[in-house]
Amino acid sequence: MEIDPVSDNKFTAKCRLLQTTYRRDILKEPCGNGPSENSDSKHGNMLINGKVTGSNFISESAFEFAKQKSLDKQIIKDLTIEEYRLFNNMLSSMPMCFNLFSDLRKMLLTNESEVSNIIKLMFKEIDWIDKVTYIDIEFIPTPIKDYTNDKSAFDALIIVKDKKGKKGVISIETKYTDLLGSNTSKNSDTKNKIVQEGNFFDEQLMDKLRLKGYKQIHRNFILTYAYAKKNNFSNWANVIISPEEDYLSIKEIAELKQHMTKYDNCIFKISLEDIVQRAIGIDNKEISDLMTNFHNRYINFN
Repeated sequence: MEIDPVSDNKFTAKCRLLQTTYRRDILKEPCGNGPSENSDSKHGNMLINGKVTGSNFISESAFEFAKQKSLDKQIIKDLTIEEYRLFNNMLSSMPMCFNLFSDLRKMLLTNESEVSNIIKLMFKEIDWIDKVTYIDIEFIPTPIKDYTNDKSAFDALIIVKDKKGKKGVISIETKYTDLLGSNTSKNSDTKNKIVQEGNFFDEQLMDKLRLKGYKQIHRNFILTYAYAKKNNFSNWANVIISPEEDYLSIKEIAELKQHMTKYDNCIFKISLEDIVQRAIGIDNKEISDLMTNFHNRYINFN
């Protein structure tokens, strides 16, 4: 028997049904327990033994890179990867991010120019991309004390060069049904210093952050700024990729921009639907087919 939460909002319920149907009809696998490893209840979006089957991933490249990142946690202690969620929760944005970028990361090893063209099309809002030099997933800048001194991380990271050879960084936050976190960071001294020195928020927001702490949208933006500054990147952008129906992220970005004194063009949202449609339309059958599979897995509600 599959038990799904009655607390789901309309969009989450629609996504959970899509994942349940995909698991049952495409993967033809029984449902597992969730949302955590020790949960007793079964949910339609949960897999069984996904770390062995790889069923939460739409390509072998994504599965292999996810396993590697899970192993990396042994030596990078600040990584916040939740293994059970990564391999078994079909609603999680974590495996979704691996599904979105792992094959491009692998292709970069042998065909930089092709990946560069694809990324330029997927992120056409960014006009300073010329060559892609690096792609990573679940990336945390270390040592953390040199940045924001918390465990904030990038779901994905893309390093590029512009036409003059100057480096730039794109930090990416991916969301599916989960929302930008409202929990605030406890270690605020380092972030307070970065915000003070950067002078990119007005006094009203700075006072509020000092008093109430930093939500995820603030932490991601500040970490991107700090990473770009420390590594001498000339260009940088913090991009949220989430479904069109994620209206909260649009609201949070708009509210943040109202209190920005500069760099307000460095944070924006691209809908998951737009990113995927752009990738489907490219002249590369391997990636186009992969993104078609991605579309069917995550956003084909018809």
